Amino acid sequence: MDFLQRLAALGVAAAALAPAAGLAQERDIKFTLDFIALGRHAPWYVAAAKGYFKEEKLNVTIIPSKGTADAIKAVESGASELGFIDVPSLVAGGAAAAAVKIVAVNYQKPPYCVFSLNPGANVTQPKDMVGLELGSSTASFVPRIHMAFMKMHGLDSSTLRVVNIDGSARVPMLAARKVQAIDLFVMSEPGIRRAVKDAEAKCMLLGDHGLDIYSNSIGVREDFLQKNPEVVRGFVRAALRGWKDALDNPDEAARLQTQTLKALDPVIVVEEMHILKRLAVVPDTQKDGLGAMNRAKMARTVDFINANVDVQGRKLTVEDVMREGYLPAQPIRP
Repeated sequence: MDFLQRLAALGVAAAALAPAAGLAQERDIKFTLDFIALGRHAPWYVAAAKGYFKEEKLNVTIIPSKGTADAIKAVESGASELGFIDVPSLVAGGAAAAAVKIVAVNYQKPPYCVFSLNPGANVTQPKDMVGLELGSSTASFVPRIHMAFMKMHGLDSSTLRVVNIDGSARVPMLAARKVQAIDLFVMSEPGIRRAVKDAEAKCMLLGDHGLDIYSNSIGVREDFLQKNPEVVRGFVRAALRGWKDALDNPDEAARLQTQTLKALDPVIVVEEMHILKRLAVVPDTQKDGLGAMNRAKMARTVDFINANVDVQGRKLTVEDVMREGYLPAQPIRP
């Protein structure tokens, strides 16, 4: 074999070992949840299990957290590229959270809920909150949300009696009739119904009674967004496909999620998915697709938090919070 033949042979061998032309390497992405992984988080695991992230050339690691503040810190610090970010918490963080931008909204309704018992306080409408004893956290801004909600309805918010109760103790306290009502997210409903054997657990979802603000969303640090717009678009597209499938088929979502998280009860995952549908499927998403967000409602969200929560330092504006143009060109409708 002469020199040219040997060179050609070496070229063929090198080509065989090299990646196929046009095949991009997968990009490693960390995505931080707003809490430990629960049934409400099944859509993210569906997107991973069905290969939607892989189709976008993304290798996504889903990371649990201790709460939405941790998710914001993870994205703001660069520890995670993206996170499941609660917009009210982001706005309440003020200038300290200004680097994080929202690119898609998952919870079109806020999950704030007043749980009570029937027989008992039986809170089913805003006026029932007058004089109510509410187990919550005085260290959280959520009681301020409830008070602002009362003011919206022309009710005297000073009559709401907030009792400081640790999150893990609220359901037992309600079940034991040690407190009239408790403040938890609506996704807690399956657990509360199982804990209370002698009464009907009632949830008054503030989003069903006029509190028209955004909540949990996909957030990303702006410098990452500017450098990697197609990565973010790919992540959003894949995630929303997972959301659609999970909302359409909760049983499949439970099966896929519990393949990874074996400690979860698939029955409760299914129940949480039905609840999640109440937050995610609204006229806006039916028209414009999952993840939809509009500037007017985002501005309402920002203004509502700025007006009713003690924000440290500079208050954020809608321009600080929202970045448009990262939703799928073809809407993924529920």
